[in-house]
Amino acid sequence: MDRAQIVIVGGGIVGASIAYHLATKGVRDVVVLERDTLGSGSTTRNAGGIRLQFSTEVNVRLSQRSIPMIERFSDEIGVDPDLHQVGYLFLITTDADAAVFERSLALWERLGVPARRLDREGVRAVFPELRADDVRFATFCQKDGYCDPTSLLNGYVGRARTHGVTFVEAEPVVAIAREGGRVASVRTPKRDIACEVVVDAAGPWAAQVGALAGVSIPITPLRRQIFVTDPVAGLDHDFPLTVEMATSFYFHRESGGVLMGMADPADKPGFDDSVNWGFLPTIVERALDRLPRLEKANVKTGWAGFYEDTPDKHPVLGRVEGLDGFVCAAGFSGHGLMHAPAAGEAIAELIVDGRTTLDISPLALSRYARGQLVTEHNVI
Repeated sequence: MDRAQIVIVGGGIVGASIAYHLATKGVRDVVVLERDTLGSGSTTRNAGGIRLQFSTEVNVRLSQRSIPMIERFSDEIGVDPDLHQVGYLFLITTDADAAVFERSLALWERLGVPARRLDREGVRAVFPELRADDVRFATFCQKDGYCDPTSLLNGYVGRARTHGVTFVEAEPVVAIAREGGRVASVRTPKRDIACEVVVDAAGPWAAQVGALAGVSIPITPLRRQIFVTDPVAGLDHDFPLTVEMATSFYFHRESGGVLMGMADPADKPGFDDSVNWGFLPTIVERALDRLPRLEKANVKTGWAGFYEDTPDKHPVLGRVEGLDGFVCAAGFSGHGLMHAPAAGEAIAELIVDGRTTLDISPLALSRYARGQLVTEHNVI
């Protein structure tokens, strides 16, 4: 039987960040097992957004820890994450969203988030090409923006490998053995690996991995689709990543064109990652209504990926009660990329030091059994 101190299941950005942060704490006997290729799940199929503007304190805290890590990524990791801090612009048009964002503004002020409220004139000053006549108010934070997911992933993987971490592709975990109330080993189609710790960082597949260990984790995959246009005349400058909260439509600049996405309410949980081109007209309708300059734009490509969705839109982070050595780091509900730096640091601290410098106790799996859910409203 092969042996490793720690086996991480899932080779996406969260698993890679955990591996890197373990390595920086001197733990090198780590194997990362990926069922497909590194980053092939959700990591390389998202819009790359990073933001501080969440409605719950724990999500804001995760962002406050993660964003500075991304800002210094080039210096620390040696890879440019292509960070564009152009801000997130949330457009509020309904009573329900207005009430939540009023509370969020108060939360952000208390936590030191440099977000501000904008009236319609303020919106036009930030983004002149945008239609804003129906906007009650907006919120804007210049620290928000987007980066390149592949660069973050490659940076963490590369540095972890130099420290001795092993990454293995095309080797899914098919069983997890328990002995005396703790994990003992994992099995793949090729071998068994004895280990002290198993970290479930399998993203949309995290519930299936948990089930192998007899652990029920309420994570379901939800398809999200992205489309990108060719370059658009008159939009050859930076502009905020803009979110229309009432519809979930969002967009930002991408390779001279515009990347845009929107949740399809007809989509049900599942692992269908095909592109539904039939939903494109709905997205285009919202795009033209909010940004008329897109009238002559051509959509050049599209792709789909998964949110790893939980009932309260927060991740499951930490040890799992009742099974020593089993740790979960999944369920980020669309925020895994932006919170991976902080989550990786926290899980490494938990494993090595037995405690974390960022309080992640509200994100324990046991919150569901206790009925202590804290729902995140600001989900796109």
